[in-house]
Amino acid sequence: MKNVKLIYIFALVVLILAPNVEAKKPKRYQDVPIPTLDWKLPQHQEYRLPNGIEGLLVEDHEVAMVDFYFKFNAPPDPSDKVGLGEITAWALRQGGSVNIPGDSLNDIIEFTASGVYIWTDDEAISIWGNCLSEHLPTILSLVRELIDLPAYPQAKIDLKRGTMLEEIRRKNDQPQWVASREFYKLMYPNHPWGWETSENSLSTISRDDLLTYHNLVFRADGCVIGFSGDLTLDRALELSRQTFGHLTQSEEEIAGLPSLPPPPAPGVHYGHKEVNQAYIYIGHRSIRYDDPRRIASEIMNYILGGGGFQSILMKRIRVDAGLTYAVGSRFTTPVEGEGVFRAGASTRLDQSGRTLELLRKTIIEYAANGPMLEEFNKARDAFVNSYVWEYDSSIKILGRLVYLKWRHLPLDTPQLDLAAYQKLTRDDVKRAAQELLHPDDMLIVVVGDKSKMDRPLEDFGAVQEINLSQP
Repeated sequence: MKNVKLIYIFALVVLILAPNVEAKKPKRYQDVPIPTLDWKLPQHQEYRLPNGIEGLLVEDHEVAMVDFYFKFNAPPDPSDKVGLGEITAWALRQGGSVNIPGDSLNDIIEFTASGVYIWTDDEAISIWGNCLSEHLPTILSLVRELIDLPAYPQAKIDLKRGTMLEEIRRKNDQPQWVASREFYKLMYPNHPWGWETSENSLSTISRDDLLTYHNLVFRADGCVIGFSGDLTLDRALELSRQTFGHLTQSEEEIAGLPSLPPPPAPGVHYGHKEVNQAYIYIGHRSIRYDDPRRIASEIMNYILGGGGFQSILMKRIRVDAGLTYAVGSRFTTPVEGEGVFRAGASTRLDQSGRTLELLRKTIIEYAANGPMLEEFNKARDAFVNSYVWEYDSSIKILGRLVYLKWRHLPLDTPQLDLAAYQKLTRDDVKRAAQELLHPDDMLIVVVGDKSKMDRPLEDFGAVQEINLSQP
């Protein structure tokens, strides 16, 4: 009898609560409105040293650490000394100064749990590092030592040269990188963006070349320095003066990038490698950073091939056709010249012709029609909502701000770009695809064994051989 009463009570409770449960049934996630992302770049402070060096600070006292990032203008390597900048940066960091040899420098950095890194590209030499805030004066004093009294020991120069020579000997071991390298060599002939190191260029680089390069680039004009972390503005100013206040302006001009050569003619270029896959890249020149279509081009490429599994190329060539594991595209817009549109895939040799054809066909259709509305809405929302993760730490913010300051671009560019992404329409992206993708002008680079391909490469145009033989 007691059990019967309990069952009756339980049933009564269920009947009373049932309407409330139904009323509180959660909505589908598709029905939940998403508010417009309202994001602003975190606060930062700017300052300027008496010698003209520009400074930036992103204060963040959550952890007792500081990151620093310094950029100096640098020339591209001479055509007969390709590799000069790379050797200089490495030998400067590993060789130490006249007073503090490289091994001692490493001991100090390791003992303080710090990091100091130096690298170059075609337009700048950069120094980045981090340390506990209490060790910042010590680490910055090491940076000043490297700038003022570099050692550049011959042994370190020879060590780096030997490493780079070994890389040259192995440069054709990875067919994917071979295809990428040859694509850029063809896209930017006789230009630093297409050059590569060689035994001849490395053999001509001397210690005097490194010293000349060093004395040219480490100067006040064009220099931008930045700190992020546990540091106040007064302290940043004090340490900046101690480290860089003695640098002077120079009247000697630093050469910039040369003008770009005309874009290459469309065609098929083939490099023979006895491998079981074909590595395919196709594309053409793109636009500069200051082109008003830059924002639309980023979403355009995100939808086509830059958005991973959301992209059209991934869905059609990997998911639907099952022809490849890796496929995608990129669309670059550099500040100092035309970038590239490049799409690529790797696939089995007996599927390479089919893959290349589907890659071209997909680009042709996208260039003509642009994205569907649903594709555009999903891509734009995904792109916009992930945008803030590019600035989710003080060091990421610092890196972007220093780059913008060095490039003489507005520091609120990230915020302005976000607003522009949010305002984009499907018609904007469709128009960008129609204007910026040129399927009839594409360069095709294939690395593999064409004798085992499912279609002759000649089906896609006259084939020019790329000589991949080693000296």
